[in-house]
Amino acid sequence: MSITDDRQWVEPGHVYVVGTPIGNLDDFSLRGQAVLRQVDRILCEDTRETLVLCRYFNIQRPLVSFHAHNAKLRLPQISSWLRQGESLALVSDRGMPAVSDPGQELIAWLYANQMPFSVVPGPSAQVTAFTASGFPHPYVFWGFLPAGGTARRQCLKDMHDIPYTAVLYEAPHHMAKTVADLTEFFGSDYPVVIGRELTKHFEEYWRGTLGLLANTRTAWKGEIVVVLGPSPRQAFSDEPQWNLVIQEVERLVKQGCTIKEATQQIASQHHISRRELYNRVQKSRRD
Repeated sequence: MSITDDRQWVEPGHVYVVGTPIGNLDDFSLRGQAVLRQVDRILCEDTRETLVLCRYFNIQRPLVSFHAHNAKLRLPQISSWLRQGESLALVSDRGMPAVSDPGQELIAWLYANQMPFSVVPGPSAQVTAFTASGFPHPYVFWGFLPAGGTARRQCLKDMHDIPYTAVLYEAPHHMAKTVADLTEFFGSDYPVVIGRELTKHFEEYWRGTLGLLANTRTAWKGEIVVVLGPSPRQAFSDEPQWNLVIQEVERLVKQGCTIKEATQQIASQHHISRRELYNRVQKSRRD
């Protein structure tokens, strides 16, 4: 695809939600570059951050701040520009807008006012870190944890109760507290992968347990993604330890569960086939 200076990539009265690089600027897609070159204005989380991107790719378009603190004031202005036939792009500092970044309010407003928009996909730190973790899907993205209090503890409890891989973002100066809180709720043997400075020169992936993490890492720098595996037993092994899993089923049966109920509950906890577990339990009983 060639990038030209005409308007073939944008339409009048249209908003383009554009994903930008999460670190390495050369990850910016050709389509994303073309759209930013051709829209009338670029709505930015921080104009200073977007200016760096625009200068790198020689994009010369007006930059307009749009973030959580001025969104309500900007929306009437955005409406006016769109009704005049201007095309606009929305970007966040890094990655996809509206993913732990400003953008949700604008997209909801576009739906409510039947304004057309398109999403131009780009890199995402959560997807990058999950891919590198080696943990099974599905995964749940939690964004940034609440700063503290009841909301934080409830979020940690919810995260613990949902039996899927969990992905969350964290700032370096909050990592020590977050690791301590995660260890309290999940246990020191819980598997974790840390992605730091993703796609940048000092990119790092660290894999181990929460206990090992707390004891070996005290200083943190850069932007961080935390990925928690769904269970200690399954995270580092392709094959379940069937004898232990079957023992868990039999323990529930002794407590009053039917075999069907017990296998369903344990299979869900360990992300394994309920049918296969049921068959193995029956075979173990026959043997």
